[in-house]
Amino acid sequence: MNGGAVIFAADVDRVARFYEVMLQMSPVHVEPGLRVIASDRTELVIHGVPPHVLAPVPEGAAPAPREDTAIKLFFAIPSLAAAREMAPLLGGFVYPVEREFTARRFRACNACDPEGNVVQFRELLLSPT
Repeated sequence: MNGGAVIFAADVDRVARFYEVMLQMSPVHVEPGLRVIASDRTELVIHGVPPHVLAPVPEGAAPAPREDTAIKLFFAIPSLAAAREMAPLLGGFVYPVEREFTARRFRACNACDPEGNVVQFRELLLSPT
């Protein structure tokens, strides 16, 4: 593992499932209020917080993006188009293709997890731009 992050969540299972599927990660540790998921290079710790700190987004409701935060995570994924289709099934969303941009060796677009945390997904390109 090369790095990782801790994501605080009201609904640990729902948020963990979003990242497991979107980032093709596997659970490595599960206990009440805590799930650790990982790939070969990255580990995410989804850590529960009490409801008075962070209210869960109701099932079926679109999360309100939390864009005014001090940090935004980014992750390489195989396909932005596939992520755009899968994210709503997991309670989140990827912004429309019109909001994509290209830089260095990737195409990127922001997305929201089921609780509104804004993340950026990057599709790696075969040739530099």
